[in-house]
Amino acid sequence: MRQINVHIDLRYVNSHQRLAFQLAPAFTAVSGDKVIFEVNLNSRFLYADYLLLIASTVNYLRDNEIVVNGRFIDFAENSHASMYASRVNFFKLIQFEYEEHFKRRNSGGRFTEIKEFNQDNVMTLFNEIMRILIVNGTNEDLLTALNFCLWEVMDNTLNHSGEDFVYGSGKGFICAQYFPNIHEVRLMIADNGKGIHKALTTHPNSKFKTFSEREAVERCIEKGVTNSEGQGFGLWATSEMMRANRGILTIHSGGHQLSCSKMRRILPSAYWRGTMTYLRVNTNVPVDHKLIFGNDSTQKDDFLERRERFFGNLDELW
Repeated sequence: MRQINVHIDLRYVNSHQRLAFQLAPAFTAVSGDKVIFEVNLNSRFLYADYLLLIASTVNYLRDNEIVVNGRFIDFAENSHASMYASRVNFFKLIQFEYEEHFKRRNSGGRFTEIKEFNQDNVMTLFNEIMRILIVNGTNEDLLTALNFCLWEVMDNTLNHSGEDFVYGSGKGFICAQYFPNIHEVRLMIADNGKGIHKALTTHPNSKFKTFSEREAVERCIEKGVTNSEGQGFGLWATSEMMRANRGILTIHSGGHQLSCSKMRRILPSAYWRGTMTYLRVNTNVPVDHKLIFGNDSTQKDDFLERRERFFGNLDELW
């Protein structure tokens, strides 16, 4: 049995890529190994999407019969960082006992806790995130695009992260938070499945079996690039929406990270088992959904129907 030490210091983490470097040794573990985490949470800016990546890694290891232990460095029970981590359910997900000495307020319309999703609860969590976007005054055309793109990213996780090509067999973690002072929503969807390269090149009906990992990650946002299980439209639409929104979209899978905000850039990175997709959406920057969907009103009708069905009259929430 090997012992693998993983040191995470969130005081010096300012990107998902840097955190991936700190987490990478954990993915070398195999069944029977032991992984010891040392984590310093005392960051001035602690984000749920960083905590999600740690929680996802810990759960992946335990699911694969790898022993996980650890400790927190300079842990202060009543610090802002500790209370925030507890409020977004980080401690619960990693099975760390923490007694909350604060009153939980309703998170609806502001943020979601870090949550695991699968085919049974994906619609519930999707609606929670759409509620955040709706009640905080996001432009309706942008909401139309987000309604489609967010669902596509979550659906990709369900359908492409499982080891076998079984519809709905995958699972992942998700979180979202709205920052009103800067009119911004941070969204993270991550899984520890097969990753983009394997999903794209190992399907028997794929037209892209010769892609290297770099090519697979770089071209996953191109229209029509799919393993034959879909139309290859969802990630293309998401990248177009984020470019028009002047937001940030990064996709990290295997040893490569794709940034497709102002321009597309692919870089080698630390190994991440599976795929993480990060969106930073400017809620005050409108996006004309016709730039993505053309004059087809199907997506606008779908959003309006969803808004009416699941959210009703939201005037009282403004």
